[in-house]
Amino acid sequence: MSLAVAFVTHAGPGIGLGHLRRCLALARAWARDGAAIAFVAPGAGASLDRAGPELLAAGAARVDVAEIDWTRDADAARALGGADVAVVDSYRASPALVRSLAARAGRVVAIDDLADRPLPAHVVINGGIAAESLGYARRPDTRYLLGPRYALIDPRFADEPMRVPRPAVRSVLVALGGAPSPDTLAAAVDAVREAVPEATVDVVAGRFGARGGLDAAGEATGRARAARIEVHGDVPDMRPLMRAADLAVTGAGVTLYELAATGTPAVVVEVADNQAPNASGFAAAGAALRAGRSGDRGLRDGIAAAVARLAGDPALRAALAARARMLVDGRGALRAAREIAAMVPAAGRTGR
Repeated sequence: MSLAVAFVTHAGPGIGLGHLRRCLALARAWARDGAAIAFVAPGAGASLDRAGPELLAAGAARVDVAEIDWTRDADAARALGGADVAVVDSYRASPALVRSLAARAGRVVAIDDLADRPLPAHVVINGGIAAESLGYARRPDTRYLLGPRYALIDPRFADEPMRVPRPAVRSVLVALGGAPSPDTLAAAVDAVREAVPEATVDVVAGRFGARGGLDAAGEATGRARAARIEVHGDVPDMRPLMRAADLAVTGAGVTLYELAATGTPAVVVEVADNQAPNASGFAAAGAALRAGRSGDRGLRDGIAAAVARLAGDPALRAALAARARMLVDGRGALRAAREIAAMVPAAGRTGR
């Protein structure tokens, strides 16, 4: 009998899309096995409107979506406790909420990247490169799925072939998350234009981002067209843009792991404090170049120097891409979904 899986997460201008994207990666993995899927995810609207039909086409038995703000009405989350598996991905999910779900659901999964609070769940997933070093206070009754082997990205990234870098950089992708700072976005675009002026630049402003960041960089709409810059808003599937790019300037969240799976060499900008372990971990592994943090006075120059270095060294681009792909093979969500499903007794499943 197939699983009934419920997700508690959220998205929005101050949150971005990272939590939701990790949950959707697991949902896509379970959809292949015919799971019934429910989301309580305020702020996720348009993203889930698109994902619902896709999950059904992938094999999900049904998909239910509620945008109730569970951070204000915890009963909306607790109502999901009857599921075979309840997945929680939010910094605002208190230990008490996780504990209450664990008392009702077959298995409760907490997706985390901070290790900063108790997580009384049956399973904790942290697919970050630095997960093993974060010092979880391990509970004997909790299973920990840690490290990039469990990176929660869309399972379709598992099918991406390795690429041979072109001698010259013709295309650069700038993708700084679902809610990038206009100033940081502007600094990145301006730096890329300086470092590789002949390249085409695809800029993902994000669902919650502001195109005004390009204006701050002096790239008004009419001039952007002449400068071979194309601005995208909410991009549901980044794989085509990643395949087309010779290198990318990215935040150190979910997109960094997706770029690794596609073998796209990356220059990393920390756009949030919690991204520091990812940025430093990839840099230490020789899998990306670290340019600085959002808000740094020298960020623009740091990005320009890193992009110029990669653009002038095809061998370095190839080495970064190969190491990144070794870290992230795109199968993390499939592994995690399979291992969690095995923990739910068949006799106790609620089914479709």
